[in-house]
Amino acid sequence: MRVTYTPARGTLRELAQAYTDSFAPRDGDPKKVPDFVETIVYTPNTAVLMTGRYASEEEARRRGNVINGVGWWFKPWFYQHAETALGRSGEFVEYVPTREYYHRHTRALFWEMKLILPFGDRWWCRWLLGWVMPPKISLLKVTQGEAVRRYYHDMHVIQDMLLPQHKVADALEFLHTEMEVYPIWLCPHRVFKYPMKTMIHPEAGFELNQRQGDTSFAQMFSDIGVYYAPGPVLRGEAFDGSEAVRRLEEWLIRNHGFQPQYSVSELTETNFWRMFDAAHYEHCRKKYGAVGTFMDVYYKCKKGKKTEEEVRAAEAAAVAEVANAEKND
Repeated sequence: MRVTYTPARGTLRELAQAYTDSFAPRDGDPKKVPDFVETIVYTPNTAVLMTGRYASEEEARRRGNVINGVGWWFKPWFYQHAETALGRSGEFVEYVPTREYYHRHTRALFWEMKLILPFGDRWWCRWLLGWVMPPKISLLKVTQGEAVRRYYHDMHVIQDMLLPQHKVADALEFLHTEMEVYPIWLCPHRVFKYPMKTMIHPEAGFELNQRQGDTSFAQMFSDIGVYYAPGPVLRGEAFDGSEAVRRLEEWLIRNHGFQPQYSVSELTETNFWRMFDAAHYEHCRKKYGAVGTFMDVYYKCKKGKKTEEEVRAAEAAAVAEVANAEKND
Protein backbone atom coordinates (compact mmCIF):
# COMPACT_ATOMS: atom_id res chain seq x y z
CA MET A 1 0.00 0.00 0.00
CA ARG A 2 1.43 3.36 -1.04
CA VAL A 3 0.40 5.73 1.75
CA THR A 4 0.69 9.50 1.45
CA TYR A 5 0.61 11.63 4.60
CA THR A 6 -0.28 15.28 4.07
CA PRO A 7 -0.29 17.80 6.93
CA ALA A 8 -3.08 20.37 6.97
CA ARG A 9 -3.52 23.52 9.01
CA GLY A 10 -6.33 26.03 9.28
CA THR A 11 -9.78 26.43 10.75
CA LEU A 12 -12.07 23.45 11.20
CA ARG A 13 -13.92 24.45 8.03
CA GLU A 14 -10.66 24.63 6.10
CA LEU A 15 -9.60 21.23 7.44
CA ALA A 16 -12.96 19.77 6.38
CA GLN A 17 -12.50 21.15 2.87
CA ALA A 18 -8.96 19.78 2.64
CA TYR A 19 -10.29 16.38 3.70
CA THR A 20 -12.96 16.49 0.98
CA ASP A 21 -10.41 17.52 -1.64
CA SER A 22 -8.19 14.55 -0.69
CA PHE A 23 -10.62 12.02 -2.19
CA ALA A 24 -13.12 14.01 -4.28
CA PRO A 25 -11.10 16.12 -6.76
CA ARG A 26 -12.87 19.28 -7.80
CA ASP A 27 -12.16 18.61 -11.47
CA GLY A 28 -13.79 15.18 -11.20
CA ASP A 29 -10.74 13.34 -12.53
CA PRO A 30 -11.21 9.66 -11.51
CA LYS A 31 -7.45 9.07 -11.70
CA LYS A 32 -7.02 11.31 -8.67
CA VAL A 33 -9.40 9.25 -6.51
CA PRO A 34 -7.40 7.07 -4.06
CA ASP A 35 -8.22 3.53 -2.98
CA PHE A 36 -8.19 4.34 0.75
CA VAL A 37 -8.87 7.57 2.60
CA GLU A 38 -8.81 8.76 6.17
CA THR A 39 -8.08 11.99 7.98
CA ILE A 40 -7.22 12.49 11.63
CA VAL A 41 -8.02 15.90 13.12
CA TYR A 42 -5.58 16.33 16.01
CA THR A 43 -6.54 19.83 17.17
CA PRO A 44 -8.99 22.53 16.05
CA ASN A 45 -6.24 23.79 13.72
CA THR A 46 -4.27 20.72 12.60
CA ALA A 47 -4.98 17.49 10.77
CA VAL A 48 -3.20 14.85 8.73
CA LEU A 49 -4.77 13.66 5.48
CA MET A 50 -3.92 10.09 4.51
CA THR A 51 -4.59 8.44 1.18
CA GLY A 52 -3.63 4.95 0.11
CA ARG A 53 -3.21 3.29 -3.26
CA TYR A 54 -2.51 -0.35 -3.92
CA ALA A 55 1.06 -0.93 -5.04
CA SER A 56 3.05 -3.97 -6.08
CA GLU A 57 5.89 -5.36 -4.01
CA GLU A 58 8.18 -4.57 -6.92
CA GLU A 59 7.24 -0.89 -6.74
CA ALA A 60 7.63 -0.80 -2.96
CA ARG A 61 11.15 -2.24 -3.15
CA ARG A 62 12.45 0.23 -5.68
CA ARG A 63 15.49 2.14 -4.57
CA GLY A 64 14.67 5.15 -2.42
CA ASN A 65 11.22 3.98 -1.33
CA VAL A 66 10.51 3.58 2.38
CA ILE A 67 8.76 0.42 3.61
CA ASN A 68 7.18 0.74 7.04
CA GLY A 69 5.84 -2.39 8.75
CA VAL A 70 3.45 -0.54 11.05
CA GLY A 71 2.11 -3.82 12.44
CA TRP A 72 5.23 -4.79 14.38
CA TRP A 73 4.59 -4.82 18.13
CA PHE A 74 7.41 -2.38 18.90
CA LYS A 75 6.40 0.24 16.34
CA PRO A 76 4.85 3.55 17.43
CA TRP A 77 1.07 3.56 17.43
CA PHE A 78 -0.19 4.51 14.01
CA TYR A 79 -2.01 7.71 14.94
CA GLN A 80 1.14 8.99 16.64
CA HIS A 81 3.25 8.01 13.64
CA ALA A 82 0.86 9.86 11.32
CA GLU A 83 1.03 12.92 13.56
CA THR A 84 4.73 13.28 12.79
CA ALA A 85 3.65 14.66 9.41
CA LEU A 86 2.78 17.90 11.21
CA GLY A 87 6.44 18.35 12.12
CA ARG A 88 7.64 17.98 8.55
CA SER A 89 7.86 20.59 5.85
CA GLY A 90 5.42 18.79 3.59
CA GLU A 91 3.80 15.48 2.74
CA PHE A 92 5.70 12.21 2.79
CA VAL A 93 5.13 8.81 1.25
CA GLU A 94 5.84 5.31 2.52
CA TYR A 95 4.85 1.78 1.61
CA VAL A 96 2.95 -0.29 4.17
CA PRO A 97 2.23 -4.03 3.80
CA THR A 98 -1.46 -4.28 2.91
CA ARG A 99 -2.56 -6.46 5.83
CA GLU A 100 -0.71 -4.25 8.29
CA TYR A 101 -2.37 -1.22 6.76
CA TYR A 102 -5.79 -2.79 7.30
CA HIS A 103 -4.90 -3.26 10.99
CA ARG A 104 -3.10 0.05 11.43
CA HIS A 105 -5.40 1.14 14.27
CA THR A 106 -5.76 -2.26 15.93
CA ARG A 107 -2.92 -2.13 18.46
CA ALA A 108 -3.93 1.25 19.87
CA LEU A 109 -7.70 0.83 19.32
CA PHE A 110 -7.38 4.06 17.35
CA TRP A 111 -6.19 6.09 20.39
CA GLU A 112 -8.29 4.62 23.18
CA MET A 113 -5.32 2.65 24.53
CA LYS A 114 -3.81 5.94 25.68
CA LEU A 115 -6.63 6.12 28.24
CA ILE A 116 -6.68 2.41 29.08
CA LEU A 117 -2.90 2.12 29.42
CA PRO A 118 -1.39 5.63 29.57
CA PHE A 119 2.21 4.40 29.32
CA GLY A 120 1.43 1.89 26.57
CA ASP A 121 2.95 4.11 23.89
CA ARG A 122 6.34 4.41 25.64
CA TRP A 123 9.18 2.70 23.81
CA TRP A 124 10.00 0.34 26.68
CA CYS A 125 6.36 -0.76 27.03
CA ARG A 126 6.05 -1.36 23.30
CA TRP A 127 9.23 -3.45 23.26
CA LEU A 128 8.32 -5.52 26.33
CA LEU A 129 4.51 -5.74 26.15
CA GLY A 130 3.52 -4.48 22.72
CA TRP A 131 2.95 -8.03 21.51
CA VAL A 132 -0.06 -8.45 23.85
CA MET A 133 -1.85 -5.37 22.49
CA PRO A 134 -4.68 -4.72 22.31
CA PRO A 135 -6.47 -6.25 25.31
CA LYS A 136 -9.70 -8.06 24.53
CA ILE A 137 -12.58 -5.57 24.82
CA SER A 138 -15.03 -8.20 26.06
CA LEU A 139 -12.63 -8.99 28.91
CA LEU A 140 -12.40 -5.31 29.85
CA LYS A 141 -16.19 -5.05 29.92
CA VAL A 142 -16.60 -8.19 32.02
CA THR A 143 -14.14 -6.95 34.63
CA GLN A 144 -15.63 -3.47 35.02
CA GLY A 145 -18.30 -2.92 37.64
CA GLU A 146 -21.55 -1.01 37.26
CA ALA A 147 -20.11 2.10 38.91
CA VAL A 148 -17.18 2.12 36.50
CA ARG A 149 -19.52 1.60 33.55
CA ARG A 150 -21.64 4.57 34.55
CA TYR A 151 -18.58 6.75 35.18
CA TYR A 152 -17.22 5.78 31.76
CA HIS A 153 -20.59 6.64 30.24
CA ASP A 154 -20.57 10.15 31.73
CA MET A 155 -16.90 11.05 31.41
CA HIS A 156 -15.97 9.51 28.09
CA VAL A 157 -17.20 9.80 24.51
CA ILE A 158 -17.36 6.96 22.03
CA GLN A 159 -19.41 8.03 19.05
CA ASP A 160 -19.54 7.41 15.35
CA MET A 161 -21.84 9.39 13.12
CA LEU A 162 -22.69 9.17 9.46
CA LEU A 163 -23.76 12.38 7.76
CA PRO A 164 -23.67 14.09 4.35
CA GLN A 165 -20.23 15.21 3.26
CA HIS A 166 -21.29 18.84 2.94
CA LYS A 167 -22.17 18.82 6.65
CA VAL A 168 -18.72 17.72 7.89
CA ALA A 169 -17.49 21.25 8.61
CA ASP A 170 -20.65 22.02 10.60
CA ALA A 171 -20.24 18.76 12.51
CA LEU A 172 -16.62 19.50 13.45
CA GLU A 173 -17.60 22.92 14.79
CA PHE A 174 -20.53 21.44 16.71
CA LEU A 175 -18.35 18.71 18.23
CA HIS A 176 -15.73 21.24 19.27
CA THR A 177 -18.35 23.35 21.04
CA GLU A 178 -20.22 20.49 22.69
CA MET A 179 -17.52 17.91 23.47
CA GLU A 180 -14.05 19.17 22.52
CA VAL A 181 -12.75 15.66 21.85
CA TYR A 182 -9.55 15.16 19.88
CA PRO A 183 -8.32 13.36 17.83
CA ILE A 184 -11.30 12.99 15.47
CA TRP A 185 -11.36 10.34 12.75
CA LEU A 186 -12.84 11.07 9.31
CA CYS A 187 -13.59 8.53 6.60
CA PRO A 188 -15.85 8.88 3.51
CA HIS A 189 -18.82 6.59 2.96
CA ARG A 190 -21.00 6.49 -0.14
CA VAL A 191 -24.75 6.07 0.44
CA PHE A 192 -26.55 4.74 -2.62
CA LYS A 193 -30.00 5.69 -3.83
CA TYR A 194 -32.26 2.62 -4.03
CA PRO A 195 -35.73 2.22 -5.57
CA MET A 196 -37.17 1.84 -2.07
CA LYS A 197 -36.34 3.99 0.94
CA THR A 198 -34.03 2.12 3.32
CA MET A 199 -33.37 2.91 6.98
CA ILE A 200 -30.24 4.83 5.96
CA HIS A 201 -30.78 6.85 2.82
CA PRO A 202 -29.47 9.91 0.95
CA GLU A 203 -31.02 13.34 1.29
CA ALA A 204 -34.04 13.96 -0.90
CA GLY A 205 -33.03 15.68 -4.13
CA PHE A 206 -29.29 15.31 -3.54
CA GLU A 207 -28.76 14.43 -7.21
CA LEU A 208 -30.03 17.87 -8.23
CA ASN A 209 -27.35 19.69 -6.22
CA GLN A 210 -24.34 17.59 -7.31
CA ARG A 211 -22.15 18.65 -4.42
CA GLN A 212 -18.50 17.64 -4.26
CA GLY A 213 -18.25 13.86 -4.10
CA ASP A 214 -21.86 13.18 -5.12
CA THR A 215 -23.00 11.33 -8.22
CA SER A 216 -26.41 10.84 -9.81
CA PHE A 217 -26.80 7.47 -8.05
CA ALA A 218 -25.14 8.02 -4.65
CA GLN A 219 -24.53 10.76 -2.12
CA MET A 220 -21.18 11.10 -0.40
CA PHE A 221 -21.39 10.83 3.37
CA SER A 222 -18.63 10.72 5.98
CA ASP A 223 -18.14 8.70 9.11
CA ILE A 224 -16.92 10.90 11.95
CA GLY A 225 -15.39 8.97 14.83
CA VAL A 226 -15.13 10.61 18.25
CA TYR A 227 -13.39 8.41 20.80
CA TYR A 228 -11.70 9.90 23.85
CA ALA A 229 -12.20 11.89 27.02
CA PRO A 230 -13.73 15.34 26.41
CA GLY A 231 -11.67 18.46 26.99
CA PRO A 232 -13.71 19.55 30.04
CA VAL A 233 -13.09 16.17 31.73
CA LEU A 234 -9.34 16.36 31.07
CA ARG A 235 -9.32 19.85 32.58
CA GLY A 236 -11.32 18.74 35.62
CA GLU A 237 -14.41 20.74 34.63
CA ALA A 238 -18.05 19.68 34.80
CA PHE A 239 -19.30 17.58 31.91
CA ASP A 240 -22.62 15.77 31.46
CA GLY A 241 -21.96 12.97 28.98
CA SER A 242 -25.58 11.88 28.67
CA GLU A 243 -26.82 15.38 27.92
CA ALA A 244 -24.01 15.98 25.42
CA VAL A 245 -24.97 12.79 23.56
CA ARG A 246 -28.64 13.84 23.51
CA ARG A 247 -27.74 17.19 21.96
CA LEU A 248 -25.54 15.43 19.41
CA GLU A 249 -28.34 13.04 18.46
CA GLU A 250 -30.81 15.88 18.06
CA TRP A 251 -28.30 17.70 15.86
CA LEU A 252 -27.84 14.58 13.73
CA ILE A 253 -31.59 14.23 13.24
CA ARG A 254 -31.86 17.85 12.10
CA ASN A 255 -28.94 17.40 9.68
CA HIS A 256 -29.88 14.04 8.12
CA GLY A 257 -27.26 12.20 10.12
CA PHE A 258 -27.28 8.64 11.43
CA GLN A 259 -25.79 7.20 14.60
CA PRO A 260 -24.38 3.65 14.47
CA GLN A 261 -25.96 1.80 17.35
CA TYR A 262 -22.79 0.22 18.71
CA SER A 263 -21.98 3.65 20.12
CA VAL A 264 -23.48 5.11 23.27
CA SER A 265 -27.04 6.17 22.52
CA GLU A 266 -29.58 8.22 24.45
CA LEU A 267 -32.21 8.15 21.70
CA THR A 268 -35.80 7.80 22.79
CA GLU A 269 -37.89 5.43 20.72
CA THR A 270 -39.57 8.40 19.01
CA ASN A 271 -36.26 10.02 18.10
CA PHE A 272 -34.81 6.69 16.99
CA TRP A 273 -37.47 6.44 14.32
CA ARG A 274 -37.04 10.11 13.44
CA MET A 275 -33.43 9.26 12.63
CA PHE A 276 -34.04 5.95 10.84
CA ASP A 277 -36.85 5.36 8.36
CA ALA A 278 -39.10 2.62 9.74
CA ALA A 279 -41.51 2.05 6.84
CA HIS A 280 -39.81 -0.93 5.19
CA TYR A 281 -38.73 -2.40 8.52
CA GLU A 282 -42.21 -2.30 10.04
CA HIS A 283 -43.72 -3.73 6.87
CA CYS A 284 -41.44 -6.76 7.10
CA ARG A 285 -42.04 -7.24 10.83
CA LYS A 286 -45.79 -7.37 10.30
CA LYS A 287 -45.54 -9.49 7.17
CA TYR A 288 -43.49 -12.21 8.88
CA GLY A 289 -45.17 -12.09 12.29
CA ALA A 290 -42.19 -10.68 14.17
CA VAL A 291 -44.20 -8.20 16.25
CA GLY A 292 -44.49 -9.58 19.77
CA THR A 293 -42.13 -12.46 18.90
CA PHE A 294 -38.78 -10.83 18.20
CA MET A 295 -37.37 -7.82 19.97
CA ASP A 296 -37.71 -4.53 18.12
CA VAL A 297 -34.39 -3.23 16.77
CA TYR A 298 -34.63 -0.14 18.98
CA TYR A 299 -34.60 -2.29 22.10
CA LYS A 300 -31.78 -4.42 20.75
CA CYS A 301 -29.65 -1.30 20.52
CA LYS A 302 -30.88 1.01 23.27
CA LYS A 303 -28.56 1.13 26.22
CA GLY A 304 -27.55 4.54 27.49
CA LYS A 305 -27.37 4.25 31.26
CA LYS A 306 -29.88 1.40 31.32
CA THR A 307 -28.86 -2.12 32.23
CA GLU A 308 -29.82 -5.12 30.08
CA GLU A 309 -32.64 -5.94 32.50
CA GLU A 310 -34.06 -2.42 32.30
CA VAL A 311 -33.97 -2.51 28.50
CA ARG A 312 -35.80 -5.85 28.39
CA ALA A 313 -38.42 -4.61 30.84
CA ALA A 314 -39.01 -1.49 28.74
CA GLU A 315 -39.35 -3.57 25.58
CA ALA A 316 -41.83 -5.93 27.23
CA ALA A 317 -43.90 -2.96 28.39
CA ALA A 318 -43.91 -1.52 24.85
CA VAL A 319 -45.03 -4.85 23.35
CA ALA A 320 -47.80 -5.15 25.94
CA GLU A 321 -48.95 -1.63 25.13
CA VAL A 322 -49.17 -2.47 21.42
CA ALA A 323 -51.07 -5.68 22.18
CA ASN A 324 -53.58 -3.84 24.38
CA ALA A 325 -54.10 -1.19 21.71
CA GLU A 326 -54.78 -3.85 19.06
CA LYS A 327 -57.18 -5.66 21.41
CA ASN A 328 -59.13 -2.45 22.05
CA ASP A 329 -59.35 -1.82 18.31
